[in-house]
Amino acid sequence: MANNKRSIIKLASPVFFGMLSQTIFYAVDTAMLGRVGVEALAAAGLGWFVVWIFGSSLMAVEVGTQSLVARRFGEGDWEACGGLLDNTLVFAVLSGFVFSIAGYLLAPIIFPCLSDDIKVVEYGIDYLKYSFLSILFFLIIASFRGFFDGLGQTHLFMKVAIVMNISNIIFDYILIFGKFGFPRLEVKGAAIASLVSSLIGAAYFFYLSLRSGFVTRFRYLGNYTFNASVLNSILRLSFPAMVRVFFIMTGLTTFLWIVGQVGSIELAASNILMTLSSFTFLAGYGFAVAAATMISQSLGKGNAEDAESYGWEAMKLGLICMGFLGTLFILFPRVILEIFTNQKTIIETGKNILILFGIIQFFDAASLILSHALQGAGYTKWVMKTEGIVVCFLLLPAAYISSMVFDFGLYGAWASMFAYSFTMGITMLWKFKGGKWKEVEI
Repeated sequence: MANNKRSIIKLASPVFFGMLSQTIFYAVDTAMLGRVGVEALAAAGLGWFVVWIFGSSLMAVEVGTQSLVARRFGEGDWEACGGLLDNTLVFAVLSGFVFSIAGYLLAPIIFPCLSDDIKVVEYGIDYLKYSFLSILFFLIIASFRGFFDGLGQTHLFMKVAIVMNISNIIFDYILIFGKFGFPRLEVKGAAIASLVSSLIGAAYFFYLSLRSGFVTRFRYLGNYTFNASVLNSILRLSFPAMVRVFFIMTGLTTFLWIVGQVGSIELAASNILMTLSSFTFLAGYGFAVAAATMISQSLGKGNAEDAESYGWEAMKLGLICMGFLGTLFILFPRVILEIFTNQKTIIETGKNILILFGIIQFFDAASLILSHALQGAGYTKWVMKTEGIVVCFLLLPAAYISSMVFDFGLYGAWASMFAYSFTMGITMLWKFKGGKWKEVEI
């Protein structure tokens, strides 16, 4: 058991630091654009959501790649691992090219639908165009990440994430404000900085993959041959994960729209909670990735008992970390809200909701980690269906009816979010405990 805990922490730690670098980048990016103006910040926020509804959904290809690579690695089939990377990269390049170009061309049509503010639309079109071009490189990064995470080499993505996000901050400063002889591009500069840094990240991951030990052992890239059945097996596992991410992103966007109908103060308070959720997600996601890898590798070795042990150990560790943050939210709601705003109306509106949000973290920990554990075992379709049903038939209808029809306002909306998190956490716990996932062949 102690060895399992060490293995989980060893895999989870690099994921944590890689995600931490991204969180720091987003905070710095927001601060820089905030100095350009309210319209710039609004345009970037809206544009980011649009790009990542599509981008993060496509990047879920790493779920299938990670699961299959870990299973083949556990079975000792090195060449099959390399073939999985090759075919994932084919999907990444082709789909990334199509979505990047389509998004670039459609940006002038899409963004005017998101805002009536002429300045926001002007900023937003430029942001959307260049941000869509980044999807190609983010998909290449996701392909390499899925492969190396499946091998248990999570530290490689950490290196890439740190390099990429440092590059992003540097180019943000230069291009947003027009430093060192470059023109002042403001929001367009932020999007171009993201494009350049994603290119740097993809190139650096490619460089790391060329280490002789990896290439010699797994025989990828140089010996590539397209294999439709291999690509089909990747997409068969990945597509449900892609749809699940789409459900989550569109569900959260719609939830915030419902809150926005209640009032602007309520929306401001909820946006702070969504920002806090990025930190709680950061605390648990590393354990989720580690669980998926170790479970799939153990199943590949034919050791289902070890696989289950890794899942429970990862959940315990994630529960401790996310639960600790949740406890802080429960005990010090006013203090935490005062870090983000000095508006008394927002603090008074959000303090009780933050207590409820703290309780939610305990169920989110089980949902996040065990859903990834099940996906790592190949149970991606079941997880997708569950997510879709709970979002479409519980979260969104309950949020709208309780907040708008019964006039419970913000309390009604967030009570619905609690019901969603409780249901997902308990359902994932029940499914993992049932053990049928141990029998899945991938």
